[in-house]
Amino acid sequence: MWCKTKYLLILPGLFLSLAAGAQRRPANDAGITFEVTDSLKNPLQYATVALKAVPDAGKPPYAATTDAAGKCGFALPAGSYEVTVSYIGYATQRTTLTVPSGSAIYRVVRLRAVSTEIRDVVITATEVRGPVSAVHIGREAMQHLQPSSFEDLLELLPGGRASDPAFSASNHIRLREAASSDADYATSSLGVSFVMDGRPLSNDAAMQYGGSLSSGMTSDNGVPVSLNAGIDMRTLPTDEIASVEIVQGIPSVEYGDLTSGLVKIKRKEGGRNLEARFKADLKSQLLYVGKGFEWGGKADLLTMNVGANYLDARADPRNTRQNYRRMTGSWRMKKRWETASDYRYTLGGSIDYTGSFDRIKSDKDIDEGVSGRPLERYKASYNSLSAALNFSAAAKEQSAFFRSFDLSASVDADFDITDRWKYMIASANVPIRTALEEGVCDAEILPSRYEATLRVESKPFYAFAKAMALFAANTRSTRSTLRAGAEWSMAKNYGGGLLYDITRPITELMSTRPRRYDALPALHRLSAFVEDNTVIRAGKWRIEAMAGLRATAMANLGSRYALQGKIYLDPRLNLSVSLPAFEVAGDPMRLTLSGGTGWHTKTPTLDQLFPDPVYFDYTQLNYFPEDPELRRINLIVYKYDPTNYGLLAARNFKWEVRGRAEWAGFGLSLGYFREDMTSGFRTSSRPLAFTFRDYDETAIDASALTGPPSLEGLPYEEKKRLALAGCTTNGSRTLKQGVEFTFSTPRIRPLATKLIVSGAYFRTDYENSEPQYISTSVVVTGGEPYPYIGLYDKEDSFYNELCNTNFLFDTQIPRLGMIFSTSFQCQWFTGRKRQWTDPRPASYLDTDLREHPFTDESAADGILQHMIKDDVSDIAYLYDLTPFSMYVNLKLSKRLYRDRLTVAVFVNRLFDYSPSYINVSGGRTRRYSDPYFGMEVNFKL
Repeated sequence: MWCKTKYLLILPGLFLSLAAGAQRRPANDAGITFEVTDSLKNPLQYATVALKAVPDAGKPPYAATTDAAGKCGFALPAGSYEVTVSYIGYATQRTTLTVPSGSAIYRVVRLRAVSTEIRDVVITATEVRGPVSAVHIGREAMQHLQPSSFEDLLELLPGGRASDPAFSASNHIRLREAASSDADYATSSLGVSFVMDGRPLSNDAAMQYGGSLSSGMTSDNGVPVSLNAGIDMRTLPTDEIASVEIVQGIPSVEYGDLTSGLVKIKRKEGGRNLEARFKADLKSQLLYVGKGFEWGGKADLLTMNVGANYLDARADPRNTRQNYRRMTGSWRMKKRWETASDYRYTLGGSIDYTGSFDRIKSDKDIDEGVSGRPLERYKASYNSLSAALNFSAAAKEQSAFFRSFDLSASVDADFDITDRWKYMIASANVPIRTALEEGVCDAEILPSRYEATLRVESKPFYAFAKAMALFAANTRSTRSTLRAGAEWSMAKNYGGGLLYDITRPITELMSTRPRRYDALPALHRLSAFVEDNTVIRAGKWRIEAMAGLRATAMANLGSRYALQGKIYLDPRLNLSVSLPAFEVAGDPMRLTLSGGTGWHTKTPTLDQLFPDPVYFDYTQLNYFPEDPELRRINLIVYKYDPTNYGLLAARNFKWEVRGRAEWAGFGLSLGYFREDMTSGFRTSSRPLAFTFRDYDETAIDASALTGPPSLEGLPYEEKKRLALAGCTTNGSRTLKQGVEFTFSTPRIRPLATKLIVSGAYFRTDYENSEPQYISTSVVVTGGEPYPYIGLYDKEDSFYNELCNTNFLFDTQIPRLGMIFSTSFQCQWFTGRKRQWTDPRPASYLDTDLREHPFTDESAADGILQHMIKDDVSDIAYLYDLTPFSMYVNLKLSKRLYRDRLTVAVFVNRLFDYSPSYINVSGGRTRRYSDPYFGMEVNFKL
């Protein structure tokens, strides 16, 4: 900071010295003043005027920039000079000037604007040309957007809308979806594959727990909001990213283990700039520093990039438990070289770190008692380290059949540790369940006060290797490339799992038992693919076809698993046809039609394949007199394994059609898509039946007891109970369909503005694709639980839809170094409707797990009729509409000091129109929104 301040202080001094020197110039020197204007005689500030002596004879050149009046001056010895006047966006003017001794010269230079020299900065996502439906987000678009994490980039997608940064909960990507928050439909986000520089990102081995352990914790403190839901976008900063390609359609078969889409991230490579960025908004601060290095020429270039990013976010400054702090670091190096052989070689490597430094979450007002004694402490740490290596050999001769060979490998290790301590004060004597195996045992009684500790160790480890070869064959009218390869990936958790004293639990409501994660086997996935991409030119027609097949299988699961060795085949096809151009009003009209179809497969995660055992504890004797020496609580414990050995991969079939038209700088893209995934992962219930003895405590003769009563000879009643245990199944269906469009105009030069309109209509249907067992909470005569479980064809069935359009006015003034955009984000409506489902079960189970059909006679039975769901009112099936709303967002950036410094600001919801409306139940819903703003400063040295 001192260096930058020092230079800022020195520069004015230098200018003053030059000015003073000009006033005291020798008598023989000439005084020359230049005035630089545009064709309308408007002064051009910061235009560069350079003079070089002719011949130079070793004389140094002279240079200056114009002031606000467009003027600058020189004191020069007599002679001839070559004058160069330049300004961004204008034609450079060169001339020769002869300077007589002691003269005073005033020259006016008018520069002509040249539109071809004004390079538009692309500040939006652009459609990728080719058969695959995808959008490209470049570095300039990211800089203008001013993101804090990867989630902010989704605003640029058709159907996207700006949202305030949110770091108090994990963020997962949903593509082409009117999303639901129901965890039973999280396969949509789990099925989006993130690939960074060819290295896939995964959290399939994550096993961090929540549930009954999460009492008092927030979503970023160990609760498994990221479990089985895909990559958390909060962990992905954007400052090291050079470009992003988001494939929403049918990706190449080179990429697998996905159902919904692909995100390809390419990071910066080379360069010599030192870059720094500081961003602050209402809830977070971000700091980034990065540097690029280059050595050698183009043929033997060696590049290195290093960067570090720090984010501090607070959802509510008053709540210290909802902080999110992220630190990332990256080192990357790549070397290219040529030898005497026919190939060029490239070797690259990278090391990346991601960590959370928000280690201790404690609130003095909450965690300490009146006496100042600590009541609770919570400590969490997350560290992730990855290393990658890639090698490629490419043929120098473009006509060669063998074009290239690529080999890449990577390893990732995560360390997710949670430590919790709590001072427990019980208001009464509480029995706890401590048995780890099935059988009859006595419950222990918790002391009224004790210290409890809980440690959760999750240490996922991932390894990946891939080999791919590219072949090509060209004819006069065709160009074909054949891509073939294979890959292997492994996911394993080496953590110690749940570590705690079961006799001193962190809460008496804990339903889990200690379990080690490192005892679980590793997941191995093997894949192979082959793909042909052919371009055919027939006259003015251009046809591009991409057809491929990918095969995937899982290993190391064991013979009981249906997935073991099962081969999934994913055929995919993309086709693009460019029609001959034809003239409309003097300009060529170009039309392109394209489409694609194919299968996509996502394999289950470690947690889904190896779930926690479920314990069922039934009390047989509850004898609890005042004398603690005589108390006895007897239990029978059942341990159930909820592993679904028949679990299969989730499969999604997608197809789409698209059209694009271009004319006179205008562009229009329109597409329709449909995706149907009928085997998504969800938690379904399995019916279980258990028996236990209900001992009669009234038969105990308290006067004869010298200790806890014996069960021998006590009268009892044999009882049966039904229960449900959750397990992962392929029981969710997600049907996506919709329309996306983008329209753009040429830049209107007098206004320096172009209009970009993008939008989408999405409808997403959700329903269970397999019948579901549901129990009822009705209590029958005598206080006994309900003795039946119903099997329902449809547990839930609903659809969400949305329609929005974004009008973006992109204004760029290169001569001022200014870019600002105004977006009118119109959400025409969002809606949700619950589809009718049969309230009657198709069948039901009794306490012996015998299945019976549910008939009209069953519906008339006084007990069985309770399985008919009657808790749904007519209002629940009405269409719930949220009407029109509009946000006006503003983003502005200004480049200073020859693009070395950029200052940017953004305001979300600078203006908004969100009127109140009558909701589905007839009440009035009032909508409110507040502006959200921030600023950032970027340095490039």
